[in-house]
Amino acid sequence: MRVRPHVRRLLLPLLLLSGPGLSGCRSEPEQTPQQKALQKASQRLLETRECAGCELSGAMLEGANLEGARLAGATLEGAKLARARLGKADLSGANLSGADARGADFRGARVDDAWFSDMQLQGALLEGLDLRAVKGLPSANFEGANLRGINLEEAGFYGVSGPYRRTEPSHAFSVSAGGAWLVRADLSGANLRYAVLSRCNLEGAILRDADLRSADLTKANLKDVQLQGARLSKATWEDGRTCAVDSAETSETQPKPVTTAGCFQLAASNP
Repeated sequence: MRVRPHVRRLLLPLLLLSGPGLSGCRSEPEQTPQQKALQKASQRLLETRECAGCELSGAMLEGANLEGARLAGATLEGAKLARARLGKADLSGANLSGADARGADFRGARVDDAWFSDMQLQGALLEGLDLRAVKGLPSANFEGANLRGINLEEAGFYGVSGPYRRTEPSHAFSVSAGGAWLVRADLSGANLRYAVLSRCNLEGAILRDADLRSADLTKANLKDVQLQGARLSKATWEDGRTCAVDSAETSETQPKPVTTAGCFQLAASNP
């Protein structure tokens, strides 16, 4: 029996679909050697917490318990580490560029010479870490992060690779590049002596009892920053003026908004 052309056109898609795909479930695409190697390395890490020097780029490790893991020199570029527990892990020399570590716990971890470029660290716990030798800090997102008691003496959050996210246009010192995103970050008790915080967005940040002596805050966004008990002697304020020797904010009440007068006890002799 001849099949008319218009009928053939209707039947052709059905004939194509009636092959192996309809005779059973389609097989999963075969893994590439790279995918197999990543799966193997991830499994090894989860089972043994030993993966120094491993290639873990793009690894799916959300919420993983990696406390005390040995990851020195590992490559974790673009890894999914949201809410992961990395307390006391050895991340020295590890590359975490572009990793999503929102809400992750890094307390007690070793991060010297680690790469933090373009990391998402919103709400992450980095309390007490020594960040002086960490690379790529200016391009990381620390919004709402716990940075209490960190050590950043003679280092800083400033660099040419600052985030694309900028201060609000209404702010007098809006800039186009440079500083880290530290909005609402908690830097209470942080050692920021001689640290470079130039051009950083610190709006709403908590700097209670922080050591900011001789720190550089030039063109930073300090709107609504909290500075009770902070040590500000010789710090360079957002407008370029220098704080008086022994400047400090001693109020225990709700902090008043910081203005371009700066430092609360700015030396009268400063221009």
